[in-house]
Amino acid sequence: MTFDIPRRLHVGHIHTPAQPRVTIVLLHGIGNAAASWQHVERALPADTRVIALDLLGFGQSPKPMRASYNVRVQARSVMRTLLSMGLYHNVILVGHSMGALISIDIARRYPWLVRGLVLCSPPIYRTARQKKRRLVNAEALLTRAYTSTATDAAKKPKLYIQLAKITKATGLTSPAFQVDSSTIHPYITALKASIVNQTAWRDIQRLHKPTHIIYSQFDPFVVNKNIIQLAHQPHITAQKVLALHEVTSPYIQPIRQAIDRLIT
Repeated sequence: MTFDIPRRLHVGHIHTPAQPRVTIVLLHGIGNAAASWQHVERALPADTRVIALDLLGFGQSPKPMRASYNVRVQARSVMRTLLSMGLYHNVILVGHSMGALISIDIARRYPWLVRGLVLCSPPIYRTARQKKRRLVNAEALLTRAYTSTATDAAKKPKLYIQLAKITKATGLTSPAFQVDSSTIHPYITALKASIVNQTAWRDIQRLHKPTHIIYSQFDPFVVNKNIIQLAHQPHITAQKVLALHEVTSPYIQPIRQAIDRLIT
C-alpha cells in the first residue's frame, strides 16, 4: 500500500531579484538533485527568479518509503512547495528527463501556474494502444530494460549502488547523480511508476501551453520519432543538440533562448 501525501520539497538553489519578470523552476532527472542545474542557472536571465528543487526521494527532500513516486505525487509536491513560497502563477518549468515528465503533469493539473515549458531529454513513450499496434523497437526495448533493471535492483540493491558509483566515475552521469542506500528505493520505484508507467504522450498533446523540447539524436533514452511527431502540434517546438542524455553545455544556449521567447 502506498501513501501519496504531497510533501514540501527541499529548495536546493534560489535566485530572487528585486522585481522578477517570471519564476523559472528547474526539475532534475531521476537519481539527480537540484545541484545538477548549477551550470544552467548561471546562464539564465538575471531579472528572473530561479528555483531548483530536489524532487521527492532525491537530494535533501523527504524520502518516504511508502510513496509511489509517480508523476502525480511529484507534481503535487512541487505545487505544495511553490504555494508555500507564495508562488502561484507566471512559472516557466524547465525539466530534464523524469523532471520533464513531471513538468508535463504539473502543467496538466495546474494550468494557471504555468507560463510555458522547456523539456530537456524527455523520455516520452507511447503505449501499445497509443501506437495502434504492438509495442516494438526502441520503446519496447527501453520499457523492458527499465522494468528488468528495477526488478533486479530491488533484489540486489548493493550491486546497483556500486554500479551507479562506477557510472558516475566515468562521467556518464551528472556530478549530482547519487544512488545510494537512501535513494535506491525512490530510484527503483520512480523508474517503474514515473517512466515505465507514464501518460506523457497523451498529456503533452492536451496542453495549451507553449512547449519547447530539446533533445539529442544520440540520446539512448529518448525516442526521436516521438519528439519529431509531437513537434507537429501547434504548441510544441523541438530542437536537436549534439549531446547525450544529461544536460551538458550544448543544452545551455537553447534553454536560455527558449526562456527568452517565453518571456517576451
